[in-house]
Amino acid sequence: MNKELEELYTELEKVKSSADEYLPEYGYSHKDEVIQLIEEDIEDLENEMNNSEYFCSDDEIEMERTSLCMSLGISRYC
Repeated sequence: MNKELEELYTELEKVKSSADEYLPEYGYSHKDEVIQLIEEDIEDLENEMNNSEYFCSDDEIEMERTSLCMSLGISRYC
């Protein structure tokens, strides 16, 4: 989730720094609309991260999955 949040912030800065009022990469939507949508996505993701009972980083999840597969004696990647 942290990676996704970083990508959203990067995208937001890219849109804010654009000189165009209508952005072709977003279906020629108005710049302010795109900014609002990205900010809503950021808020939703931050709320989800704050409200979760237990939050792990992506690396921790991958390590947990790998450990589980090793304990079961199965391949992690096919």
